[in-house]
Amino acid sequence: MQNHKRPTHARTHLSGYTLVDTMIVVLIISVLATVAVNRYQLFVARSKRPEAVMAFRALAAQQREYMLTHGKYAGTFDALGFRVEAGQRISSTEVQGRRYNYRLLQDDGPRSWYVVATGNIDGDPFPDIIAASNPR
Repeated sequence: MQNHKRPTHARTHLSGYTLVDTMIVVLIISVLATVAVNRYQLFVARSKRPEAVMAFRALAAQQREYMLTHGKYAGTFDALGFRVEAGQRISSTEVQGRRYNYRLLQDDGPRSWYVVATGNIDGDPFPDIIAASNPR
């Protein structure tokens, strides 16, 4: 009896990643990076808002003091002696701060005041607007 041996071809087992595997990983990483960048930009924008809030608080305190002294609210920043840190006076009712442009209005005469802070703190095409007024 003859022993017939069949030739055995050794299968080579290649280890590694396919192109599809790599593309899926890159896609997942890019989606996660996009979400992270958007959240970071939102966090940065929120960190810039306290400038306006602190200016509003200082302005409200000065307006209260002015009201007690003069019986009416001030209609200009000059009358209040109001200054914004690193700010530049544009007019008697408008001051440009580091991130916001502040405008003082008296919408209901000398018994009211209204301040609008406008700036672009998050880099999108829309202005960010924050406002404060006297309590009514």
